[in-house]
Amino acid sequence: MARKRRELAVRPPMAPRPRPAPRDFAGALIAKVPGRPVSVIAEVKRKSPSGGAFPHADVVAVARAYEAAGASAISVLTDGPDFGGGLEDLVAVRAAVSVPVLRKDFLVAAREVEESALWGADAVLLIADALEDGELREMVVAAREVRVAALVEAHTEAHAERALAAGAELVGINNRNLATLKTDTGTALRVMPRLRSRSRALVAESGLKTLADLLAAREAGADSVLVGESLLREPEPGRALRRLLGVEAS
Repeated sequence: MARKRRELAVRPPMAPRPRPAPRDFAGALIAKVPGRPVSVIAEVKRKSPSGGAFPHADVVAVARAYEAAGASAISVLTDGPDFGGGLEDLVAVRAAVSVPVLRKDFLVAAREVEESALWGADAVLLIADALEDGELREMVVAAREVRVAALVEAHTEAHAERALAAGAELVGINNRNLATLKTDTGTALRVMPRLRSRSRALVAESGLKTLADLLAAREAGADSVLVGESLLREPEPGRALRRLLGVEAS
C-alpha cells in the first residue's frame, strides 16, 4: 500500500473519457442460477507474487472462457509490479464479456474509485485491512456517487465490522492473511455467519478449489465466491471452472 500511495502522489489526474453503461455487479452476485451452489467471480491475472507467471497470457481469452463456463462476474487484476496487469486489461476484458467486471487492485483514494468508473469498472475491490476508517468511508461514498459497486474485503471479523460501519453493502472475507500470505479456508466459514443479516451479499475469497469448498461457503452464508489462481494453473481455465461448479466431470 505504501508503494501505491507513492505512485498516486506523483500521477496526474486522469483526463475525462466516455464511460460505458454500468452493469449490475451486486445483482449478478445474488442471482440464483439453477444447478449452481453459488455465483462465481472468476479472476484473470498474469502472475502473482507467490506463484509467479501463469500459463495463460491472453487474459481476454480466459475471461471469455470463464463467462462461457458460467462465471457471474470477472475480476481483473490491474496492479502492474506484482501481478503484471494494467487498466488496459480491464478495458479489454470489459469489452469482451457481457457480465460485470471488478477492478481488483490496492486502491487507496476516492480519486481511484472515480477513475475506475471511467475505465469501465462495474465494481472495485477495497481492502478494509489496509485503509483507515475515514479513507474507507470516503471511498465507499465515492463508489456510490459514480455508480460503481464497492466490494469491501476483510480478513477478520473486526475488519468486516469496519466495512459495515463504513457503509459497505458487499463484503468479501479473504481466507488469505495478507500479512503472512497463509490461507485458511475456515476463516470465511467462521466470520460470514455473523454478517449474514447485515449485508446485501457476502463473498468468500481465496483457497476455494473444490465443489465441497463452494458448498461449505454457501452453508456459511456466501452468495458468491472469488476464485482465480486454482483455475489459472489449469490447462483450460474455463473447463476447470465448470468442474468446480459441478457441471462437468473431472
